Amino acid sequence: MKRIVHLIPYDGIGGVEIAARSVPTGRHENLHLERQYLINALGAPLERGEYHGLSTSLSNPIVYWHAIRRLYCNPPDILVASLWRSALVLIFLKFLRPRTRVVVFLHSVHDVHLIDKLANRVAMYLSDAIWADSSATLQRRVPPYMHRKDRVVSFLLNRRPLPAQRDPMPEFIFWGRLNAQKGIDRALILFAAIVQHRTDAKFTIIGPDGGMEGRLRAQVAELGLRDHVVFTGPMQQEQIIVKALRASFYLQTSLEEGMALSVVEAMQAGLVPVVTPVGEIASYCHDGENAVFVQDNIALTDTVLSLLSEPCRYRRMSRAAAAYWQEKPLYRDDFLEAARELIEGCAHEG
Repeated sequence: MKRIVHLIPYDGIGGVEIAARSVPTGRHENLHLERQYLINALGAPLERGEYHGLSTSLSNPIVYWHAIRRLYCNPPDILVASLWRSALVLIFLKFLRPRTRVVVFLHSVHDVHLIDKLANRVAMYLSDAIWADSSATLQRRVPPYMHRKDRVVSFLLNRRPLPAQRDPMPEFIFWGRLNAQKGIDRALILFAAIVQHRTDAKFTIIGPDGGMEGRLRAQVAELGLRDHVVFTGPMQQEQIIVKALRASFYLQTSLEEGMALSVVEAMQAGLVPVVTPVGEIASYCHDGENAVFVQDNIALTDTVLSLLSEPCRYRRMSRAAAAYWQEKPLYRDDFLEAARELIEGCAHEG
C-alpha cells in the first residue's frame, strides 16, 4: 500500500481546495490518500485521513516547521504539493529525505509574485513529476527541459446529467473570487450595453472578495446598474448550481486563466459561456458552437441579443456546452491515475 499526502496551505473555498476535497481520503486499491493543510484557516473539523495543521497564520514560520517535521517523521511514498507555500515544504523535505517522491501541482498559468515563481521553479527542478490543471499552465510555467516530467490532471469534478432544455432569458451569472484577474469590471461594461436593449436583464455575481468588491460595487452605481446586478457573497457549490440553472449565460472576461473551473461547471449546467478565450478556455470553448467569445464589445452585444431572440440557436449552443463534458475523465480518477503512473515509473526505474 503506497501512501500519498496531498499538501495544501489551508482548507478554503477556492478551486484547488474544492478539487482536492472531491477525492475521498483513505484507501483506493493499492493507494492510501491523506490530505494535509498547513493551517486550519476555516476551523473545519477533522475528517478521516486529513490533518488540518495549526490554527494560526501562514506567515508564522512555525507552521512550516511543523509540516516539515511531520512529513520527515512519517514520510509518504509520494508528496503532492499545491501552491507555493506547500512547495516550500516540498523543497525542505526533498533535501532531508531525497528518496521521497515529490510532485509539484500547478493550478494557474502565471506566478503570483517572485517568491511564488522561485519556490515553484526550485520545487519543479527537485520533483519527480509536475502536474497541472491544464496544458496552458504547463506551457506557461514549466521550462522546456522539464517537460518530460509534466502531466495534465483533469479538473472536471462531477459528472452531471444533461440539463433540461430551456429558452434563453437575459439572466447572467458569474462565480469565483472577485479579483482583478477575473476582469469583472469589463464584464459589467458589457452587461451595461445589454441592459440598454434589455431592461429586464439581471447579473448575479457570486464569490468572496478578492480585493475588487468595493470597486465593483462603485462601478455598478456609476453605470446605473443597481437594479440589475446582485452581489451574493460566497455560496456553497450546490447553491451555486441552483442559481446557475435559473440563468442562461455565464459571463466571465478573465485576463488570464488556467483551467477556469467555474466555466466548466457553467457549461455542465447548460449555460452558454460568454468568455475571453484565455488559458485553457480556448481549448474547450468554441465560438459560435458552445460559447461566445468576448473580443469586440459591440459585436458581443449583438451576438447575445440575437441569441436571446433565437431560442433554437441558443438551445443548440446550450446543449453543445453541456454535452462536451459528458465523457471527460473526473479529477478524482485522474489524480489517482497520475499517482499510480508515477509509482509504476519509479518501480521500472528501480
